[in-house]
Amino acid sequence: MGCLQSVACKARVRRDNIVLSDVSATIEPGATAIEESSPVVLRYRTPYFRAAARGTMPPIPRRHTWVVGWVQACNHMEFYNTYSDLGM
Repeated sequence: MGCLQSVACKARVRRDNIVLSDVSATIEPGATAIEESSPVVLRYRTPYFRAAARGTMPPIPRRHTWVVGWVQACNHMEFYNTYSDLGM
């Protein structure tokens, strides 16, 4: 709904005022493991993805609470299942 008091109560923080530095992302080495313990479901255990960054924001004049988090997304994924000597 927004701020009901005035426009002045909103923080003047814009995306171009926020600076990210020391950005790193890694995926643990190793292949994806397939669990076949269930007769109806295959479970894929993938290596862990880790990310870190340092962010700098401009001073905020009023008391605000900010929550910053990561969103992990994937726009393409391919699976190749090999069945013994039968191939894919």
